[in-house]
Order: sequence, then structure tokens, then C-alpha cells
Amino acid sequence: MRIGIRFFSLVLPAVLALGWGVNYAAQTAPEGEQKPQPDQKVAAPEVPAEMQQKAKTYKGSPVPPKPLQKLPDGHWTPYSPPANAQGAEWYIIVKGDTLSQLAQQKLGTWLLWPQIWDQNTYIKDAHWIYPGDPLLIAKPQVVSEAAPEEEPVATPPAPAESGMAIDEEALQPPINSNDVYCSGFVTKSFQRPHMTILAGQRAETVGWAKGDVVYLNEGKKDGVEPGNEYQVLRMYQKVYHPVSGREIGTFVQRTGKVKVLAVQDHTCIAEITESCDEIFKGNVLVPWRPIPIPWDVKRSEGMPLQLEDTSKAKGRVVYSNDRLTTTGMSNIIYIDLGSKSQLVPGDKIWIYRFPAAEGTQGTMLDSVSDLYRQQKVDVGIKDLYRPQKVGTYRGTDAQETTASEAKVAPEGATQSVRKDDQRVPKGEEFKGKDAGVKSIPVYFAEGVVLTTEANTACVKVLLSSQDIAYGDWVILQ
Repeated sequence: MRIGIRFFSLVLPAVLALGWGVNYAAQTAPEGEQKPQPDQKVAAPEVPAEMQQKAKTYKGSPVPPKPLQKLPDGHWTPYSPPANAQGAEWYIIVKGDTLSQLAQQKLGTWLLWPQIWDQNTYIKDAHWIYPGDPLLIAKPQVVSEAAPEEEPVATPPAPAESGMAIDEEALQPPINSNDVYCSGFVTKSFQRPHMTILAGQRAETVGWAKGDVVYLNEGKKDGVEPGNEYQVLRMYQKVYHPVSGREIGTFVQRTGKVKVLAVQDHTCIAEITESCDEIFKGNVLVPWRPIPIPWDVKRSEGMPLQLEDTSKAKGRVVYSNDRLTTTGMSNIIYIDLGSKSQLVPGDKIWIYRFPAAEGTQGTMLDSVSDLYRQQKVDVGIKDLYRPQKVGTYRGTDAQETTASEAKVAPEGATQSVRKDDQRVPKGEEFKGKDAGVKSIPVYFAEGVVLTTEANTACVKVLLSSQDIAYGDWVILQ
């Protein structure tokens, strides 16, 4: 018992002395040095206002960049990443990553994702990043450590199944390359090319699409070389004017693109690299030519009540993709104004009609009238329902009509447009007894010219508050 008391009496002073020493050391720490606080939250770096604005408002392309290429390590990418991406600051993208997620994880806030993009200049569109590509992620340049409490961060959208990820949903631009390269044209001067698709490698299918291999009827002795590219065209029916019934031309649709892989003397093997629709045996081909695209077009905020200048070129809606008799926003239509009327790609038009003068529009009588006198069925020279009539078209492109094109009307036949039909008036204003509300146009749609022919143009509808029909008026903005 004495031994235990003696041991305790020796140990206790030592413990007290050690505790006093630790306490003293803590109290006598160098002045100005802060002690660590285990529960203290590290403040996120303050992001410059310009970078915040860019992070919140950037809108990338909704279409992935092309073409994809396979790099030596086996991954696919449309970019040219650096080959010597090594070190602690380099990160290899994996499926599901987005720049905003990586900025949140590596830099402390998603608002710094533009900094990652700026450090990796080989990435052309920040909305499209590819697994296997390297990212240089350097530490952020801190403006101030005293940052306010961080706001909740919105969860980025889920990545696409293909492994390509979009940081946030991008707004669809008014015009994209698909609108131009998958549209068509109406012309009288089109002559059928000699180059034709003869067959496909997959004989079990009737039509072919992107990735399929086809055989063409020209080869090296016809001037074809490996690597040549051609546009695939499909010829449709003739198009007639919806008011006069006069033939305007043939509708030709762009349906795809092929690239020659191998050539023989008078045949060649090609791969379909782009397809808008099924490609069939007998479709014709012409050399590929880039088409200028008016990217900088913007939709108007609304429709005008009236126009100050009504002397600009005017025409009619004469056709639409897929032969839709009524169409609307984002669809493709064709008008009877073209390069001879000084139209160029990027020009904008208003579409309008005279509602007070249309009388029976929208009734069964109107539908029957359209069946007889508007868009004809391509079954031959003769109309299905009645003898051919002399056209009375008085559009702005009058030089297109020649004496040799005039059709002889049967004796006693009347004009194809009835004199009492006021649904499609001949001019912008009525004279005499017809003056009044019937001469007031209502503008209900806006379009932009994509491509032009001599007397026709392909137009994409940017805005519409009503259905657009054949025969509606158009005026250049």
C-alpha cells in the first residue's frame, strides 16, 4: 500500500507539470498566428463578375462537332488534344463528366468552369467534351478569401448515353446546317445528272442511310477519284403555282452526302457520310459544294401591324417540304421569288394574307376549290379534273413566262382564277367598290431565305401565329 501511494505521489506532479507546459505553449504562440478550428468551413474563391456572367449565359451548339477521329490510345474525339498531357494538374475525362461538375469538384465552385475551358484551348465547344481527352485543371486565381456563404449549386443535367455531355440545355439557333443541306429547290433548269446510285452493299434493304456502302455508275475513267464527295439528290414531282396553275418547275430534294472509297474503270464504291432521308437506287449525285449558311439571323420579337414601305418584292408561297398544304414555325417552304428578284440567303420575309377578302376560307367550299385549282397531282400534262387552262400569273418574276411556255386553252374555256374569287387578290390594294377593309393585310409569319434559284427560294419559317398555306403572300422585309 505504501508503494502505491509513493508511486502516485511521484507521477501526479509530473502530469501536472506536463499539462502546464502544453497550456503555456498554446498561450504563448507567436502573435498573429491563428489556431486551426476543426469545424471552420473553407470559403469558396470569389469568382470575377465577367467569369460568372460567362458561366451562366454561355450557349454552345446543339449539334456535336464533326468529324470524329480515333486517336492512338483508342478513344474518339473531334478535337486535337495535346499528346504530352502528364502531371498532377492533368485530368483524363471519363464518361459522365461535365466542365461544371469538374469545376465544382476541383476548384470549389461550378462558376469557374470557363477557367478550365480557357486553359484547354483545343476544346472548340465547351458543351461537348469527350471521354479520354485530357484537361489541364490549374488552381484558381483567388481574388479574395473573404467570400459570402456559397449559394446552392444547381445539379447539372445528366450526361448523354454516348458519353458526350452537355453542361446545360442550349437554345436551338434559328438556322442550322440540317435546314440547308436537307432542304430542296424548285427549278425549271435542272437536268438529270449521269452519276447514279446503282445498288447498295446491304442488298436486304430497300433504302440506305448514313454508314451504308453504295455502288455508283462512274469510275476513274470518268474522272472519279478516291476521296471525292458528292451530294445525293432525289427528283420529285412538278410544282404548279397555287393561284394560276402555271408550272413553276421540278422539286429536287437534297437527301445526303457520299464519299468515294475505291474506284474501278466505270464504277466506284462510296460510303454514305450524311443522310437526311432514306437514299434509294436511282438517286442522282452532283459534286459536293458547301452552301453558305446565314448563321447570324435573329427572330423578330413580333409581327408588324402594317409596313411603311410596301413597294418591295412580293410573291406567293408555292410549295413546302413533304407537300404539306399547311405548315408553320421551323418548317421549310418555297416561294416564287428568287435571285432575279434580288433575293439572297439571309434575307427575311413577312408572310401575310387578306382575311377580310377571303370570304369562304376554312369552309368545305374552300377545300373543294383548292382541290381543283391549287396544287395539282403529278399524273401527266392534263389536270385530273378539267381541261388545261391558260395561266394568268402576274408575279414579280414575269420574265420567266415566255410565249413558248403558254398553254393553249380550249375554245370557250375560262381563266383558272375566277373573277369573283377574292381570297387571293391580285394586288395589295383593291380599287373602286372593293376598297376598304378587304385591302388590309395581316402579317402572321416570318421567314428567312436559305437558298435561291432564279425564280424561287427556299425559306425557313422563324415565327408563325397561324398556319401557312399555299397561295399566301410574301414580301421582302
